[in-house]
Amino acid sequence: MGRQSRMTELRRLLETTGAAPGRWIATTVAVSLLLAGLDMVGVLAMLPLMQLITSGDTDGFFLEAVSRLVGSTDVGQLLPLVSGLVMLAFLLKSVGALVFRWWLLGRTTRISALAASELMHRYVLAPYSAHRRRSASEVYRNINDATMQSSSVLLATVSMATDIATIAAIVAVLTWSSPIATLFAAIAFGIAVFGVQRMLRRRQLAVGEVTAAAALESWQALIPGIEGFRETRLTSSSDVFVNRFRNARLRGAHAQRVMGILSDIPRYMLEIAFILAIAAIAGVLALTGSGDQILTVLGVFAAASVRLLPTLTRITANVATMRGGSAGLRIMVDALDELASEGQYEAGAAAKPISGEITVHDLVFRFPDSSENVLDGITLTIPENRTTAFVGASGAGKSTLLDLLLGLLSPTTGEIRCDGHRIDEDLATWHAGLGVVPQDVFLANLSLAENIAFGQERDAIDRERLNEVVRLALLEDVVEELPDGLDTLVGDRGARLSGGQRQRLGLARALYRRPTVLVLDEATSALDNATEFEISQTLQRLQGSMTIIVVAHRLSTVRHVDQLVFLRRGQVAARGTFDEVRAQDAEFARLVKLGSLE
Repeated sequence: MGRQSRMTELRRLLETTGAAPGRWIATTVAVSLLLAGLDMVGVLAMLPLMQLITSGDTDGFFLEAVSRLVGSTDVGQLLPLVSGLVMLAFLLKSVGALVFRWWLLGRTTRISALAASELMHRYVLAPYSAHRRRSASEVYRNINDATMQSSSVLLATVSMATDIATIAAIVAVLTWSSPIATLFAAIAFGIAVFGVQRMLRRRQLAVGEVTAAAALESWQALIPGIEGFRETRLTSSSDVFVNRFRNARLRGAHAQRVMGILSDIPRYMLEIAFILAIAAIAGVLALTGSGDQILTVLGVFAAASVRLLPTLTRITANVATMRGGSAGLRIMVDALDELASEGQYEAGAAAKPISGEITVHDLVFRFPDSSENVLDGITLTIPENRTTAFVGASGAGKSTLLDLLLGLLSPTTGEIRCDGHRIDEDLATWHAGLGVVPQDVFLANLSLAENIAFGQERDAIDRERLNEVVRLALLEDVVEELPDGLDTLVGDRGARLSGGQRQRLGLARALYRRPTVLVLDEATSALDNATEFEISQTLQRLQGSMTIIVVAHRLSTVRHVDQLVFLRRGQVAARGTFDEVRAQDAEFARLVKLGSLE
């Protein structure tokens, strides 16, 4: 993918947040020009003041108008009034600049927040197959660090445009005051700004790349160190991840230090250029004009420099920010392009979920980066309101088949239908009727109630339904033991709950949705025998009220299902009741014997 221009990337950033780039930029430029006009008025007002101070001459439109207003040409009377008007002009300019800065910061920080939100939105709606390939550290880096750097580039670009407009207005006044002196000043400042920036460009871009890489490395160390807390503690590997994190952050800190120095160098060059410019202007004016002109012009240039030097300094700093943040902007735009090429899940479901018999016809699946089929010609029927179990050795294709049935993966060939409708024609509606209990139930650091009613706002939780599924999932004793009952925070990933309790909470979550299809993916693997038996009894009570699909290694879980499908090397080896499959397939019979289930 070719590198896009920075302006194209900024346009993409604005479009991502829903802003109209043309209108957004035009509004900002219009306000910038207004601010530049205030700056020009402030500097222009210095001309009559310096003229009045140095020569006492009242010629000129402004001083003549003030003289008529006062009714006198006396310098002693005019000077306080003119000075007051100049102060008022500078005050208005300063207030205007502050208001503009507040307005601009609000616009750009909002863009940053919206860009991060939209990037997250696209990540969570990406195809499951693409999500599986992603690194969590890269996703976190892109959503957090890259969008912040992108907004900093946007702010720097807009600020620089404003500052350039301001400088243009000031230069127009200075040129009118003294064209030759302005030419000398422009040459001196031009060398200081553009010459130095040209020398620093490559180094600043390199520092930006180092900053982006260090941010990624810090996430790569932070995630396993914190989210893998138990493994980190038990393997005594915390120092490894802390050292990696420290080294990454120190590299990032050094990069920021270098960028800070690179940003400051032009400022000192500007100060030197200012002294040289004043000396050159004085020399030129001494050769071409009178002493009064020298004082007047130098006074105007000195007043202009009060605004000019900070503006030029800010421009050099913004150039450094743009170069330093260009890596983050590129990363964010590349992520947007990647997500766009993958397609997105269409959220939103019909009022009534799909229900009925599920048919799988000639299903073949292989991963894009593989030449071998994981599933090869699967054809079967899952009866409505019956319990069907998939069993088989590791690598038989159970999990892949389940992901296809859930609509998380798309078949290479073949199709899956429910009640005659292809499930991939309206995945959101299909998902609306599913209740899934995975092997590893994800729990957020929210209350037990919020984790069961996952994805619902606290005020929208159906408490009556909540109590019902707590009873069905055998969580009543757990709720009674917790200090705040259903309102108790469970900790990140359910740290306050045991493995069996987390699984039961997952079952309660699935049932809370009132599913037409209940799916259990190794859902009883973490349960003790007594709890597994109780859950099995719950599932048996649910039989006939919904379609239940079970994937299990423990054969005791599937002993009484209506249909058992035994998979081997991506194909259906046998299908029927538990006893029928045992009679049909010697390998399954051996597994039954090993499990003492005869």
